[in-house]
Amino acid sequence: MMNSVEQLSEVSLILGSRKRTLLLFVLKDQPMSYMELSRKFEKLDIKIGSSEVYKHLDILRKNNYIVKHGKVYLITLKGKTLIEGLEELVNVPAKAPKLQLTF
Repeated sequence: MMNSVEQLSEVSLILGSRKRTLLLFVLKDQPMSYMELSRKFEKLDIKIGSSEVYKHLDILRKNNYIVKHGKVYLITLKGKTLIEGLEELVNVPAKAPKLQLTF
């Protein structure tokens, strides 16, 4: 079992790449093959080479954020939970909490 520091480090690794994070967002909506994922990046006008796609998919798979069934990649519950947490985070207002001083 990983401790919390190791878990935070793992999440940092996954989120440390815009393309890896985007792969999770794309797979959240539906399972896709390598070719479908590549076309999705092309439609979004994000340049990514085939070896780079495979590298990111491999990192996500080895850390159990996605699985591969045949030629199709699917997001796991772990990956879906991470993406849902990010979606919640981006909707949190960026304002400092009000400080109350007591004497």
